[in-house]
Amino acid sequence: MAAFDYLESRDDADELIQEFGQAVSLRIVTTTAGADPSEPSQSTADKATYAAVLTYSKSQIDGKDILRTDRRAFVAAGPLAALGVTDFDTTARLVIDGSAVQIMNVDPIKPAATVVAFDVQLRM
Repeated sequence: MAAFDYLESRDDADELIQEFGQAVSLRIVTTTAGADPSEPSQSTADKATYAAVLTYSKSQIDGKDILRTDRRAFVAAGPLAALGVTDFDTTARLVIDGSAVQIMNVDPIKPAATVVAFDVQLRM
C-alpha cells in the first residue's frame, strides 16, 4: 500500500481556498532585543497567501470565545510554506482588503505532521 501524499492534499486545499477565497497577507511581527534591553525593536513582514473567510454558524457563537462579529478563515498553507512560514500564532495579523485583522486562535490542520491549511478565528 502506497503512503498517502499530504503535500498533494495541501495543493488541493490551496487551490480551493484560492478559488473560493481571496488574496490576503499574513503580517508577522518580530521583536528583537536592541542595544538597550528596555527598547526592543520590532519588524514586520507581510507574507502573501490566500484565505476563504466565512461566518460562524449560530450554534458555534457562544458570546464569550466566539462573538457574533468574529469570522473564520481557512488560510492556504502552501504559499506560506514556500515563503518559509510553517506556523504562526495570535501575535500575527491577517491583512484583508488593506485592514490588519486580529487573530484570536490558530488551529493548523496537519495530518501526519504536514500542515495542509490553517483554521483561523478572526476578531473583526
